Amino acid sequence: MVILRAKPTFERLKPDKKRQFIEAAFEEFAKYSYQEASLNRLVKKLGIAKGSVYQYFDDKKALYFYLKEYVIAQKREFMQSAMTTTPNNFWDWLEALFHQGLAFDAQYPVMNRFLYRYSQEKLIPEVAKDMVRYDQEAVDFFSSIIKQQQEQGRLKKNLDATVMARLIIQISKTLLETLVPTEDDSNPLGPVIQASEAEYTQALRQLIDILKSGMNA
Repeated sequence: MVILRAKPTFERLKPDKKRQFIEAAFEEFAKYSYQEASLNRLVKKLGIAKGSVYQYFDDKKALYFYLKEYVIAQKREFMQSAMTTTPNNFWDWLEALFHQGLAFDAQYPVMNRFLYRYSQEKLIPEVAKDMVRYDQEAVDFFSSIIKQQQEQGRLKKNLDATVMARLIIQISKTLLETLVPTEDDSNPLGPVIQASEAEYTQALRQLIDILKSGMNA
């Protein structure tokens, strides 16, 4: 697991300077891949010496993973209200969970752009390991909810909860791939999902209907 790698000098920065640095760094890594992202561009935008970055972080990769941990913490906190472990209606709960993810994209587009780009950096070994770990955490979370729903007679008991959890995760990825523009984006710091909420809801409900037909008791 990759952890935060900021130096004490960064943590001692005044809140405003720290916030400005983080926001500028997110914009750089949201607009460009890891290889294309430039510390030179970052320091020019901030109006600081390049050496300042190395006073805060060991290197570019350390900054990159700091940002990753930062946005993961922000998104988990944002999603918390929708992540109840005892839903009364599984399908309404699942739709609300997806919509909360859409709301995070709309409210924090730059951070979510960074997170989306991060998930695509499969050639970086640490990222590849992270994505496997995050997928497993999601499988564990959804399978526990599915087992609960099976015990309550709402979902078919003969279905493997882990398989169903993996299917839900794959559908979430399919939904994202369907709604993310495949061509160059005119707004590289805007939301990842360019579809309207109505279009998103329609696509989401179609996918949920597929799951319902196979999983409902």
